[in-house]
Amino acid sequence: MADAHTAWGGPQEYTDAFLRSARRAVQDLCERRGGEFESLSHDVVHDTADDMIIAATAVVLFRGRRCVFRRGIWPPSHPAATRAAIYATVLEERMLTGVRPLPSDDTPPLDL
Repeated sequence: MADAHTAWGGPQEYTDAFLRSARRAVQDLCERRGGEFESLSHDVVHDTADDMIIAATAVVLFRGRRCVFRRGIWPPSHPAATRAAIYATVLEERMLTGVRPLPSDDTPPLDL
């Protein structure tokens, strides 16, 4: 498994490539579905000498709700561009099936 990780670069290189691709994909998703892109970030969830887990978090406004979608991206299971496309597809599915419009702007964020 370490060979596959090496082929895709180290954690920083992979994360940078993922974020570039995912940002474009999530922005496109928002344009197509009438949402508003707020942010895409990453953080290290767990880091030891032998193990690192990195998660990406997207925040979008959709149907009057602020939606937060967080998913692990490292260690990788696919090349960064493929992982970004999967990330955006799952986000879209969750937005379309899990978000109901609400009349109030001060509702708490919806974790997808």
